Amino acid sequence: MSHQPGTLLSPSSLAQQPPAAFSHKTVVCIGTGPSLTLEQVETARQRGFVLTGCNNVFLDVPDLAVLYGCNFAWWCEYWGLVHKHPAEKWSSNWDAHQMFGINWISEKNAPGLSTDPTVIHHGHGSGFSLVNLVYLMGAERIVLLGYDLRYSSDYDGRSCKIGSGPRHYFGEYPEGLRHWPSVHVRGGVHTELCELYRSVADQDLIEVINCTPDSALDCFQRMSIESV
Repeated sequence: MSHQPGTLLSPSSLAQQPPAAFSHKTVVCIGTGPSLTLEQVETARQRGFVLTGCNNVFLDVPDLAVLYGCNFAWWCEYWGLVHKHPAEKWSSNWDAHQMFGINWISEKNAPGLSTDPTVIHHGHGSGFSLVNLVYLMGAERIVLLGYDLRYSSDYDGRSCKIGSGPRHYFGEYPEGLRHWPSVHVRGGVHTELCELYRSVADQDLIEVINCTPDSALDCFQRMSIESV
């Protein structure tokens, strides 16, 4: 890419000069859902897809082109490790930009993908934000891995009960970084987030293929990563 990690860019450059690595490319957005495996990532890598990820994905994918994290506390927790990772680092958190010098872009709460190169729609999390970011960076097609959008059916956010299965492919974040969504989770499924992704599908701005096994997302084309 033409710019260096740790610089505050004019976000308009994302639209005016898409990074060469993203133009006419299939870009994989890697979330932290429990279905994610390194074998899936390796398949995407072997196909020559651009790899991007959010949060703890950097610990297992050394060749990420972009790493996104929306949570200031997450950057504080992992900076000692993540600063060594070669990925271009992005956040919509201004404090994270000021403290660590990572790239920053504004955010707002709205359905669908932002087409304004100065802002992303956050979708209440890093996974959704990453999708909007790579769209603005010029991706031709987006593939989703680790976008389960579901916990175990016995998950109970009100009582901070994880349930009988893991919430992330690596287990859990440190206690201070754990979130407990409850109001819009039904039977373990993030119903509100599913509706936000549906608004992306309804826009039909970019092809999105969901390669996440057993994902709660049913608004995008479903394929195995081996078939893409």
